[in-house]
Amino acid sequence: MNVQPFFDPFPTIDLGDIILREITKEDAQAYLDYMSNDQMAGFLTNENRPKTFDAALEEVSYWGGLFPSKRSIYWAIALKESNRMVGTAGFNMISFANSRAEISYDLDPNFWGKGIMLRSIKAILKFSDYTLGIIRVQATVITTNERSIKVLDRCGFQKEGCLRKYELVEGELKDYYMYARVLI
Repeated sequence: MNVQPFFDPFPTIDLGDIILREITKEDAQAYLDYMSNDQMAGFLTNENRPKTFDAALEEVSYWGGLFPSKRSIYWAIALKESNRMVGTAGFNMISFANSRAEISYDLDPNFWGKGIMLRSIKAILKFSDYTLGIIRVQATVITTNERSIKVLDRCGFQKEGCLRKYELVEGELKDYYMYARVLI
């Protein structure tokens, strides 16, 4: 597959009240604000939760840099009315040679339970299916993250197994599930 057309320009996805757009450095404060929320603590490793503005800026610069460097694509989930970022979602890894990608996402706890992530992931998967031609999209999720598991289930992912003692969260090695959605 020739991926060059995919990487110009950045694909913005309009979902009505929310928009999936390019991540910018201006998103650092919003990212820091919601990642600092105590409700995020049990689901993410310490290094995935920035503690300072500079660390948040470094993080959004990394995710925003995936697209221009032609390594992958990651979106800001923003409220259309204000353009304020309330989450991120996308592929932290794409292997075009193997037609495989790994999806990950996060959302401000103030917006949990509103269907924003479900709509975002469905739109990203549709983009993947029709634009990227990816056959396998996989995700890892901590076994206690029931909301995230529900999103994956509702998006057609299937649990493939358990990754025991996979990542250090809150000072303890936690188990994760491996999920995948495979187009046949």
